[in-house]
Amino acid sequence: MNTKKSQSVGNSAGNNAGNSTGNSTGSELVRDYLATVEREASALPAERRQELVADLAEHIEIALAERPGGSEREILRELGDPRTIAATALQESGFGPGAVPGAGAVPGAGAGEAPGRRSPAWLVVLLPVLAFGLGYLWVPLGFALKVAGAVVLFRSPYWTKSQKWTGFGLTALAPSLMNVAWFLFSYPNDPSQTEYWTAIVAVAVVTVAGAGWLWRVRSDANAGQRQ
Repeated sequence: MNTKKSQSVGNSAGNNAGNSTGNSTGSELVRDYLATVEREASALPAERRQELVADLAEHIEIALAERPGGSEREILRELGDPRTIAATALQESGFGPGAVPGAGAVPGAGAGEAPGRRSPAWLVVLLPVLAFGLGYLWVPLGFALKVAGAVVLFRSPYWTKSQKWTGFGLTALAPSLMNVAWFLFSYPNDPSQTEYWTAIVAVAVVTVAGAGWLWRVRSDANAGQRQ
């Protein structure tokens, strides 16, 4: 999400709260809260700062949707002081005192929880390999693991957007297209065992190469900034 989108989400969340409480202060509360976070986190790279604000706005919107009659002030209080959230994000991203490089979750200082938890880098790399191996034993399982791998990859803080799309193409899209091409063009012609195993090895090479590439380009030191 970008800043403009996060502001529209915040306005939507605020309007929902304003309608439920009978006044127009809701949107102002959300805008002020998000603006404070963005201002206090100005030392973060622009992309990471926009993501932080967008994640918070989405968290607020979801909380409002789950509590139709809830108070926006209460939700913001539970989320935590915006200055504390910004300070924690700076520390986790390596831009503040006591920094802990490699942590990428958005903090929820009031409740001690993050709006979204991040999976470890090794899980992102392991899932497509498991999808390849287990998919030949049971196709639905392989498909489910590929979907899970894609979701975890795109939510991970260890790669940039372009790296995520490249990794997705190598570990999920390309192997799937190769399998589809095999069943459409080779399988109906009664291929030999050599051709069959050659196709499997080719898919394995692409999948493992893609997973290996993701592992090599992951960024532990800047995990908090990458998205």
